[in-house]
Formats: sequence, structure tokens, C-alpha cells
Amino acid sequence: MPALQPNNAQMTRFAKDSHDGPIVMINLLKFRERAQYKDDDPEKSDDISGEEAYNRYAAGLETLSSDPQIGLKTLYAGNVHGFLIGGEKGEDWDRVFVVHYPSRQHMLRMMRDPRYREAHRHREAGLRHQDLIETHPGS
Repeated sequence: MPALQPNNAQMTRFAKDSHDGPIVMINLLKFRERAQYKDDDPEKSDDISGEEAYNRYAAGLETLSSDPQIGLKTLYAGNVHGFLIGGEKGEDWDRVFVVHYPSRQHMLRMMRDPRYREAHRHREAGLRHQDLIETHPGS
């Protein structure tokens, strides 16, 4: 079932997992029709699409990609144009976003970084829901 944030059990499992190698996160994204910023966000009055808000978030992530303590690398980003297999059960994704991290600790460090937290409001404003799938390259 798609969600917007991990629940406590998911976040605990992710943080405590013993895998210490690289991870690749596959993001399946569904955008809101119109961005929904919170009342105290500076962009509250911006009349933009959810996709445009998410693009602001992605730009924030891009600035973090040069920080070796975070180490994120975008491997792929593309809009969904249809299904060859599946899609009959109501799945309706707008974009696929694939990101590599040297380790889960790098991703956790990013999530605590003030620059990430600053960009995160655009993600929340733009996304209706997502699935985030953790993979381990080479396993």
C-alpha cells in the first residue's frame, strides 16, 4: 500500500538492518494535482503542480550529491508512460526515481541533515504517495 512516510516499524528496521554495503532506493512516485504547502511554508501561496514542488525537492537533493558524507547519486529519473506488465490493480505512478547510497548510514545521515530537512517540505507538498523499495546491488 503506497504511503508518504515510513512508519515507525519500517524506519526502525531500516536503521537497524545489518547490511553495511551500498543500497539503491527505487522510488515510485505519485504527484498531487496541485502542491499543498503547509501554512507556515514560504511557498504556501505558490500555485504550482505537485510535480513542480517535487522538482524543487529533487533540486535540493542534487545539491547534497556533492557531499561525500551523504554520497547520494541519482542513477535514473524518468516519467512513467504506461505499463507493459501489471498496472491493472490501480497502480498509477507518475515518475520513477532511482538513487544510490554508499550505505544505509549515508542515507540516514542525509535524512538528519538540515539541508535535506529544508528541501523536504517540497517533497511533502508535491507527493500524494509513493512506494520506496530498498535494493542491495549485487545480491
